[in-house]
Amino acid sequence: MAKRSTRARARRPNATDAANAEALRRLFAATPFFVDVKPAGEVIPQLGDRDLLHAGPPLADWSAVRRVGALHGSILGALVHLGLAKDKVEAEEIGASGEINLKSANDHNAGGTYAGVIGRKTPVLVVDNRALGTRAVAAINEGRGKALRYGANDATTLARLKWIEGEFAAILGAAVRLSGGVDLYDILVQALHMGDDGHSRQKAASSIVLNALAPFIAEAGFGARETAAALRFMAGNDIFFLPLTMAAGKSAMLGAEGIKGSTVVTCMAANGNDFAIKVSGTGDRWFAAPVPGVKGRYFEGYRARDANPVIGDSEISETTGLGAFAMAGAPALARYVGGTVKEATRLSVEMYRLTLAEHPRFNLPALEFRGTPSGIDVRRVVATKLTPLFNTGIARRMPGVGQIGAGFVRTPLACFKAALAALAG
Repeated sequence: MAKRSTRARARRPNATDAANAEALRRLFAATPFFVDVKPAGEVIPQLGDRDLLHAGPPLADWSAVRRVGALHGSILGALVHLGLAKDKVEAEEIGASGEINLKSANDHNAGGTYAGVIGRKTPVLVVDNRALGTRAVAAINEGRGKALRYGANDATTLARLKWIEGEFAAILGAAVRLSGGVDLYDILVQALHMGDDGHSRQKAASSIVLNALAPFIAEAGFGARETAAALRFMAGNDIFFLPLTMAAGKSAMLGAEGIKGSTVVTCMAANGNDFAIKVSGTGDRWFAAPVPGVKGRYFEGYRARDANPVIGDSEISETTGLGAFAMAGAPALARYVGGTVKEATRLSVEMYRLTLAEHPRFNLPALEFRGTPSGIDVRRVVATKLTPLFNTGIARRMPGVGQIGAGFVRTPLACFKAALAALAG
């Protein structure tokens, strides 16, 4: 009888299991809606005129910026674009002098797309998690090719960005307000069934959100030329939905933060120098390690030596069960990132070993509608020594060219070991 009693006690959930169950309950209850487009300063009141939000954990200093070509070019261009510098020469002087404050976007409930930065005047996509009352934001995606988020900062790029963050942002904001809000998880569920992974491939989701908003864009009261330009931009931007995925994921994960004893990963991100994670039970604390390399496919004429170091906040997708965790359902993406459909399926299935549950809404027809692996557990990562994967675009190290490839990254084990030690301490 004593042995049976011992076994019965062993099967009872411990405090960590209970904490993780609550984290998963909150995560899976999320209902993120795209509700508005506003200047970042209106959504993040503490954001000052000389503050810039960037992807990943906090940067040490300006030298850390200069080591990452795309980020360096992006910040210089942003200072000119936001009216804080008259040209790139002055922007460099301002950056090196310490007159601007570089802050982690994640620490302000925002997402930095690749090397893009957010200033007080930057219009951001506002996403509300209506189930838990959490809000997150991200900047509008410029598309592929020459873009400020890839470090391009020439006059043509900045002129295009001025239109995106001016006329287009005004039209988009008016349309989404007219709509009463767009259910982003409803779109992501449909997109997963149409070959998206929810991170690097956003073709279906971008088309669906255009379909949802087009009638309201037409009704928003702008002229025919302005309306046509807005529709044309969205129709030609097959990764338009990415920042909406990021803000949706961040709003969901915010609800799962701060649960004492929980070992669920709530954030993964990189700043070009370091890759880092956050864990529910340790709140806002970052656990960092040097950025890992990318395994991927380069466009013709480029090699690994041309690549910018890993950077971006879009890895929040993987923490929710999307991206590399859903590659099994995105066969076209497998070739794009330099792999095969068989390999993509194997890697996605591998992620179940690191997670606590299957997502109740995100499911994959290719896996007989099995829910995607969700709820990364630092205990399982450390025990298996198998770390999470994430998908990423690859930009050229020297700014101005834009994307030169795509691939996937194996996250560093050191982050998860440090987090687990902190939870145990």
